[in-house]
Amino acid sequence: MSGADQRRGARLYRNLSLIECADAATLAEVLAGPTGRHVVRRLSDTVVVVDHTQVEPILKALSKAGYTPRVSSGERP
Repeated sequence: MSGADQRRGARLYRNLSLIECADAATLAEVLAGPTGRHVVRRLSDTVVVVDHTQVEPILKALSKAGYTPRVSSGERP
C-alpha cells in the first residue's frame, strides 16, 4: 500500500474478528476471563481484535460466563 493510500485510510483486513461491548466495564469483565488470552489488539475502550482462529472457543467461553454474544459475519460479496 502506498503512503498516499495509508494517509487516506484505505485499509482492508481479512480474517478479522472483533469483540465489541456496550461499555468499558463489560469488556474488562470479558477480558478477565479466558477470552483475554486471545486478544490481538485493543482498538478502543469497548472493542478488541481477537485471534480469528479462536472464535469458537471464545464463543463457548462467553456463553459459559453468562454472556449471550451476537455473531455478525459482516461478509459482503
